[in-house]
Amino acid sequence: MTKTPKGDMAVPSLGELREALVEQRQQMDRLLNQIDAALRGNEGKREKRTNTRRSISLTSPPRISPLDPFQGVMEVTRDLRVANGNLAADRVAKLFGIPLSRLAQWLGRTKQAVSKTPDADSLQDSLGYFERIARLRWVTQGDAEFRQWLRTPHPSVAGKDPMELLARGEWQALADFVDDILSGTPG
Repeated sequence: MTKTPKGDMAVPSLGELREALVEQRQQMDRLLNQIDAALRGNEGKREKRTNTRRSISLTSPPRISPLDPFQGVMEVTRDLRVANGNLAADRVAKLFGIPLSRLAQWLGRTKQAVSKTPDADSLQDSLGYFERIARLRWVTQGDAEFRQWLRTPHPSVAGKDPMELLARGEWQALADFVDDILSGTPG
């Protein structure tokens, strides 16, 4: 805690506030996952509900993909990176065919912040999900076909289109789905 210049009242520092926020977010995610699990247990008794909350933590990197060691798969997303090796949000938005403002919203940032530093270190974990999804380009006939795939409903993901899953924050599930497609393993 730091002291204010006007007196003895202790005011948390920005770092302390961020840590508290991350901790609260993780606790909320755990509780929401428990609720989801309980509701899945009663799925036959309840009408299917719409879930619009984000299913990932802002600080969670994507799980390791079984395709990470394969150079050909990794090479297909090289254009999403800048010279320092970081993923760039503006390049991701362009590939996915969405405005940078929408991607910024999904990332929990302002458009201005993402525009100013699209390859910020603080964005790398979140952009990692999009890179894994973009690996599908390895088997598509170009970026236009990849964008078409993003907007086509798929029975394997409850008839939803991948863009809908991205908007709902189900990034890990979609990245795993792409891994399954590329590795030929059922999900």
